[in-house]
Amino acid sequence: MASQPGFVREPASVRGLECVAQSVRYYVCHCPEVAERAIFHSAIPHAVDVKVTSLELPCPVCEALACFMAAHPECALYRCTSCGHAFSDTQVVAGVEQYDDDYYDKDHQRWFENPNIGLFARIAAMIPNEREFSRVLDVGCGRGDFLRYLARVRPGLALTGIDVAKLEPSESIRFLRGDILSASLGESFDIVVSLAVIEHVADVRKFARRLRELCRPGGLIVVMTVNEASLMYWLARTLRRVGFSRAFDRLYGQHHLNHFTHNSLRALWTSRNLQPLRHFTHNGLLAATDIPASSMLSAFVLRCGVAGIMVAGKILNRMYLQTAVYRNPIR
Repeated sequence: MASQPGFVREPASVRGLECVAQSVRYYVCHCPEVAERAIFHSAIPHAVDVKVTSLELPCPVCEALACFMAAHPECALYRCTSCGHAFSDTQVVAGVEQYDDDYYDKDHQRWFENPNIGLFARIAAMIPNEREFSRVLDVGCGRGDFLRYLARVRPGLALTGIDVAKLEPSESIRFLRGDILSASLGESFDIVVSLAVIEHVADVRKFARRLRELCRPGGLIVVMTVNEASLMYWLARTLRRVGFSRAFDRLYGQHHLNHFTHNSLRALWTSRNLQPLRHFTHNGLLAATDIPASSMLSAFVLRCGVAGIMVAGKILNRMYLQTAVYRNPIR
């Protein structure tokens, strides 16, 4: 296969690049001009077929220095030296994810066929039974599963959902098609919810700022995303170090541009002057997990492994997903 930007040809060379990157990390973090001379005027660019624009980038969360972490077949990964956030260099990802019918019907079929009703119930319970908390916006609502759940259990709420994909109409829900960063909604909301969206967003600071603009003073913002401090992520990184990169490649692929820890998620939203109210980690549904496998037997084995990791993560309180609730202060 011909070499393309963002793709790795020789895994051994990639590991070599990472070793070199670690050895010059001090210079990258403390003396970047020395690192630049050492890196870009050496044999490193010729030793590996991966487009790494720099060994340092600004963190998309806190804008502190982020150092090169790893070369992935689809992207270059970095980690912030301040908030610990891990992210892909959006300039060299292999491609832009398309949110078309295949995204819902094929690529992530299990996820959308098995909505997390337990999580929906927990979020619904956080919505006060008061008139001033009646307008709910779901940003990146997918097929509207969360809003349809709210329509059943809280019929008095005014529900709005927005997504880049086409949505089936509903009498009890106002669905809008568009990009939240550019769409004009013409109003604010009491509750702004965004589930499994922010990890796909390139400009997370702009995304957070936009959600705050849409949330009225005194309102709530609820965000669910991945937890990079989870046991699942830790095992993927550990297995990669000993030569098994499949889980790592899956978790850190181009579909997720950002990999939040509790610290980096909190840093993003508190930098917008939002008040943290609640945070908890949790697993997704095993039935909703997309596990690529070549046979039914291998799929069964992999699913059993994922189930075991989920159980262990729950015991250790290092589960794969995290949800946080913030209040937009009254100005």
